[in-house]
Amino acid sequence: MPQVFTGLVLAAVLNANLRARTFWRMGVLLPYVVAPVAVGLIFSKMFTDQSGMVNTLLGTIGIDPIRWHANVLASHVAIATMVNFRWTGYTTLILLAAMQAVPRDLYEAAVIDGAGRIQQFFSVTVPMLRPTIIFVVLTSTIGGLQIFDEPRMFDQFGQGGADRQWMTVTMYLYELGWGAQKSFGRAAAVAWILFLIIIAIGLLNYAITRRISTTGSASGKDKP
Repeated sequence: MPQVFTGLVLAAVLNANLRARTFWRMGVLLPYVVAPVAVGLIFSKMFTDQSGMVNTLLGTIGIDPIRWHANVLASHVAIATMVNFRWTGYTTLILLAAMQAVPRDLYEAAVIDGAGRIQQFFSVTVPMLRPTIIFVVLTSTIGGLQIFDEPRMFDQFGQGGADRQWMTVTMYLYELGWGAQKSFGRAAAVAWILFLIIIAIGLLNYAITRRISTTGSASGKDKP
């Protein structure tokens, strides 16, 4: 969800009349083209337990060093940060494309009614983006189920932490199939379960998007 909210705000900013808009739009997408392994290595150094850039910055405001690799919540925050860093730009461009497809007549009518920019955003932009927002939320959920590189590279062992506190489904699948256990049957079962969950989320996306589009078409026909 932070990825979607941040992407929505960035898309609104990039949709405005900015200088060098193409440059800023390309800049937003740069983290996406960085290799996930490189992102994992860089952020693992930034979130070092006793040192690291993040703990150094926190120390300047009087906060004690956080054990990013030992604390469950802290490790999840660190991994979520690197995942959001890589995927927020991609989400932003999808939402930006949807914003540019919103008819300008709606904004002109809102201006005539006396709506400001913030009112236009919440009364015109967000309702018109509902199918796209739902699509982004569900695809982000599917992507979250497939996270592998970032948590595996978060420490030097790649086992999901000492207590397996940040082990993901794909890491567990890899451990079953190619780790010490090497149980291809159990790995196949986990893969099928993951596949069925992704299919269910995809069908949910289709049903909700179709319902929204049908409701929007029906309301449009009812208007005089």
